[in-house]
Amino acid sequence: MAVRKKLKEPDWVAIRAAYEDVDVPLNETAEKAGVNRQSLIARATREGWRPRTPPPKAPAPSAELTGAAIKPSSLATRLKRLIAREIETIEGESAKKRDAMQKERDARRLSSLVRSLEKLNDIKAAAKAKPGRKKEEDGDELRTELQRRLARLVAGGDEGGVSGEPRATGN
Repeated sequence: MAVRKKLKEPDWVAIRAAYEDVDVPLNETAEKAGVNRQSLIARATREGWRPRTPPPKAPAPSAELTGAAIKPSSLATRLKRLIAREIETIEGESAKKRDAMQKERDARRLSSLVRSLEKLNDIKAAAKAKPGRKKEEDGDELRTELQRRLARLVAGGDEGGVSGEPRATGN
């Protein structure tokens, strides 16, 4: 009578740890454990092991969001698109469904966007009117001024006295 050799049961605790380590390829984990790749996947699914997909990395803020490379013409275009979307949204809603408070909020939001666009255009015009300055310096100051104004606008509207005139800078 032939004696069957009893196969050693794999160390599933160690296999699970290796499986959940997304830096180690799945084929390598299965090979080291001495099990079939599909068997490993089936067991992981059946026992509810943590998925092997790495957690999504938070995207780095774009240059436009950080203000590193905002071009006035680009910002003006974005503001115009935003105003158009807001108008389309308002027009798409039934006037009967919106109460007076919602209508007032919509009007204020549009007014704020239009004022921002007007101020941006004023800043652009003032930058073009100042001769004898380097173009790069004009762009940097324009971006800085625009960021400051938009931040004040977002933070508290016109309470801070946002004016059409740029604040004097130390240059």
